[in-house]
Amino acid sequence: YIYSSILLVFCLTLILGVVFTEQTELSADVSPWLAFAVLIFAISWLTMVEGGQGAIVGLGPVNTELYKDTHPNSAKCTSLVHRGD
Repeated sequence: YIYSSILLVFCLTLILGVVFTEQTELSADVSPWLAFAVLIFAISWLTMVEGGQGAIVGLGPVNTELYKDTHPNSAKCTSLVHRGD
């Protein structure tokens, strides 16, 4: 955990430094704060997509009847995905 935390802090410092010193096209053309907001939005959206994809893969071998009553949206999504077209 220590190694990955150090890498995370280093990467955040590097990326935010580049954004706020206007060394990217977006932050040079508009406000660095807008570029920062776009970056945070894109990362948040990507984490939700990746999390959903991981849940679909993880729930593949699980019988849908086990969670159909407690998690109806998940049951609908996984049954649609695993059924196919």
